[in-house]
Amino acid sequence: MAKSESMDAKTWALLQAIKRRMDRDPAWRVLVAERDWLCPYCGEVGVRDFRPRQAPEQVLRHLVRECGHWAEEAGTRFGLSELKARARRLETERLLRSDPAWRHADRLGHWLCPFCAEPTTVAWRREVEEAPKVEDVLRHLDACRAWRGKRKPYSSEALALIVQELYRHGELAARLRETIATDPEWRRASSDGKWVCPKCHKRVPEVDISDDLLLVSVAPLRMASHLVERCGLADDRAPAAPGPKPHTEDHGARDLERAREIVAKMLPAEVPKAEGYDLYCLYHPTERVGGDFYDYFALSPHEVAMVLGDVSGHGLEAALIMTMVKKSLKLHAQRHRSPAEVLRRTNQDINAELDARTFVSACYALLDTRTRSLTFARAGHNPPILFNRRRTPPIRHLQSRGMALGMYDGGLFDKVIEEIELAVRPGDCFILFTDGLTEARNSAGEAFGLERLEAAIERTRGDLSSQALAAILFDAARKFADEGFQDDVAILCLRCTGTSSV
Repeated sequence: MAKSESMDAKTWALLQAIKRRMDRDPAWRVLVAERDWLCPYCGEVGVRDFRPRQAPEQVLRHLVRECGHWAEEAGTRFGLSELKARARRLETERLLRSDPAWRHADRLGHWLCPFCAEPTTVAWRREVEEAPKVEDVLRHLDACRAWRGKRKPYSSEALALIVQELYRHGELAARLRETIATDPEWRRASSDGKWVCPKCHKRVPEVDISDDLLLVSVAPLRMASHLVERCGLADDRAPAAPGPKPHTEDHGARDLERAREIVAKMLPAEVPKAEGYDLYCLYHPTERVGGDFYDYFALSPHEVAMVLGDVSGHGLEAALIMTMVKKSLKLHAQRHRSPAEVLRRTNQDINAELDARTFVSACYALLDTRTRSLTFARAGHNPPILFNRRRTPPIRHLQSRGMALGMYDGGLFDKVIEEIELAVRPGDCFILFTDGLTEARNSAGEAFGLERLEAAIERTRGDLSSQALAAILFDAARKFADEGFQDDVAILCLRCTGTSSV
């Protein structure tokens, strides 16, 4: 930058000093909401709509005309950590004043956190003009697992529905707190701390009971919502509704039928041919239409893609999400041969479309018959099983890192997901399955589980076709689950029938 003829030597020198400080000192680059620059002398917003190219002139103008604490050669009043804390506070104040998602409360005057969507200890009455106290909000966020885990916030519309649920299920939640205290069956948890419903015997991902505080505070309301909306709890056990709407049952039946039609249309019409390989998927939907989906398709004469996944939830909404996910996966599969990259781009596509309670697990694999390799990546789905009685060990659970689609934006999702490549041998069976298989329960509440699944696989000795293998695994779980399946079941099997080794 050439020295302007109208700029005196002192001003020029100050500009150069500001440039050097902004290049070298992070405390001179702290922004509020990535937009407004914080002055390290006065600690206030000194430049709004900060633009790096014009920054030195904007900063100098603030220091000379507005800042009461700036003095040449004097040190700054605030360090980096203090400025970051002030920036966070100012941004939170702005959100509480102007963002509808930050302005929800329950009927008792407890502010709803937009990240965990739970009533908090922050007192706030909607009828008053003032926002909740920022100190109380920041204290909650520091302890909020969802915020610390960088969970994306709920939309204002989703929070409004949650507030309605608070009204609707509040009395049932109060009764559940008493039941939890006296009946250990209502405190049963899966290995990752998620509640196992005594009615449907399913793990409920949205109900975390990993510690006593969650069990008595947040969990009962989530349990009540699950019982009423998914387990069909009788009306006399739940708070009375304002009055049934006419034709509600007919409307629900139409939605269910529409969901079945969507799922049926999404099923692949035929199995792609791959010389030396046998591919098949067994799909068993429940009456209420769950979220399981699968697909396989040829990408070239020697490449076959396959995917198995599960959408959280049931019914029409789950069916529509399936459609969106499958279309996105298939589109990106045509352009990218990396399964991890396909899942990354699919996550980018659907992330903004899902609310904070909806996610999709999936495993996407690519078979290359020319190189005799299978490459896969998991987005929070069950690890695939590799079975070959000539391998040691004969059964392997193919663990790889990855999180469900729709939970986080590209940054964290992209860093976590891992891709694994396998050299395929004759006799290898690659098995993908959904939770409905391993979570099938008998009348005693026991799950079919991985051990029984492994035993059923080993009994086949690896000599069966993919279709026969899937049928035997399904039949083993069906016989165990004497009360029937509570969720969709999908089993995808790929078997290498070739005789030459890699």
